[in-house]
Amino acid sequence: MTAISPPLPGENRLGAIVDDLASKGWSWQPGFLPDALYRALRAEVLAVDALDDLAPAGVGRDDAFQLDRSIRRSRIAWLDGSSPAQADFLAWAEQLRETINRALMIGLFEFEACYAVYRPGGFYDRHLDSFEGARNRVVSLVVYLNEDWQDGDGGALLVWPEGAGEDDAPEARLVPEGGGVVFMLSETIPHAVEATERTRYAVAAWWRVNPSVGGRIDPLA
Repeated sequence: MTAISPPLPGENRLGAIVDDLASKGWSWQPGFLPDALYRALRAEVLAVDALDDLAPAGVGRDDAFQLDRSIRRSRIAWLDGSSPAQADFLAWAEQLRETINRALMIGLFEFEACYAVYRPGGFYDRHLDSFEGARNRVVSLVVYLNEDWQDGDGGALLVWPEGAGEDDAPEARLVPEGGGVVFMLSETIPHAVEATERTRYAVAAWWRVNPSVGGRIDPLA
């Protein structure tokens, strides 16, 4: 399958993302996802949800992985590039990786992504995307696939600045509008998902640095 990379927006908008990441660690870009890609991904995640082909999302990784519905209540399906929509999304994300790497020189290497579905009552408490003790995720990407989302539907993304205390108010509350994209530094930017009143659709994704050992480049997993 040959993916056709949807075009990225102009240099000014890409520059704004890079500047935001460098200055405050996160960037909100409404309407950033190309419309054709938004429609293709939305159609696919609706079909996946209708088939209930989703797994409960947990917290932690490997031996520390656990399902804790008091912390996170959502369902996921990993993207593997096997459909045209997924292949196009991965090609689009690769263009972003190259742009961010050129500007910030942070060595983004490996990419992982999943559909994230929050059914009514779903939420995710405040957290960081990078797991403790390992520099496994460096930049997070969240792409919203909702339609006609209103503020009263809940499911907003709450974002705190680096170093914010547990009792500090969030810096931003982002309504998950369809086509909107959030970029965050995975290791430093705390965030949370408010409880949602409607089924909330997104792609959650992360770039990692190269997990080399002894000078040998490990293959992509």
